[in-house]
This record gives sequence, C-alpha cells and structure tokens, in this order.
Amino acid sequence: MNAHMLGDATKEKTTFRDLETLICDADNMLDVLADMLENCFAKAPPEGSNYVVTDPEGTRLLFVAYEAVKMSMKVRKTYFEALEGAAS
Repeated sequence: MNAHMLGDATKEKTTFRDLETLICDADNMLDVLADMLENCFAKAPPEGSNYVVTDPEGTRLLFVAYEAVKMSMKVRKTYFEALEGAAS
C-alpha cells in the first residue's frame, strides 16, 4: 500500500482514482434520466392540452432523479475527501 493511501485502521484515504467509477455511474444515471425526460416531454402536447405523466412514469422519473442527485452528492463528497487527502 502506498504512503498516500494509508489512513486510519478503519478507512483508507480516498484517492482521485476512486472517482472514476462514481463519475461513470453518475453520468450513466443522468443519461437514463435525460432519456426518460425526453421520452415524456420531447413532443409538445396538442394545442390547449397538457403533458400527461402516468403515476408509474412519475414514480420512475422521481426515483431516477433522486438517485442521480445521491450519486452526484457522493461524487462531490468523494472528490473533496480525495482533495483533502492529496493535500496532506
């Protein structure tokens, strides 16, 4: 184990290499969300009517959106942990 990866006995320091999987996962989740939004809202509804999102579609959209937010927050947290570790 490299000196820059040594941490306390319970947790190793986060490195920038640890970000790759998190970034790719968050990017994939955002791609899924964008695709779902495009499928629901890309085509304008007929004049005088509204977009219709069914309950299951709305539930899936919210689930994917919240998962994307959680993944983004995890990437951000891990980035700052790695930045702090690189500085020490």
